[in-house]
Amino acid sequence: MMMTSPSFYRTIHKENPSGAKKWKVVLAKVLKRHAVKLTVSMLVFILLFTSFLMIGTDASGNGPAAASPAEQIVTVSSGDTLWDIAKRYVEGKDDTRFVIYMIKKRNELKDANIKPGQKLIIPSI
Repeated sequence: MMMTSPSFYRTIHKENPSGAKKWKVVLAKVLKRHAVKLTVSMLVFILLFTSFLMIGTDASGNGPAAASPAEQIVTVSSGDTLWDIAKRYVEGKDDTRFVIYMIKKRNELKDANIKPGQKLIIPSI
């Protein structure tokens, strides 16, 4: 029967690392193996997160400033369009499309959709 020395045994068989060390080794292997996937996943997450933040900043609840004495406030009736409302306030030389543009800008409207009961400020042109 042949006896081996403990130092020879250690060179052939590695000792089991402790629990904490073992997890560090496993985590290092996983990170190394999946580094590209993890990096891409983090970049996609950051992109989505920042895009949701940017969407939220567009919706401010402030609304347009209060009407000045030179401006008029109109309540939208059923069937009214911006064209109809602008036509009422067009001076002889003004273009109706320009008046619509000014009404949309003054009321911070994104499009021409208006609702009955909505109050619009007609700017002095």
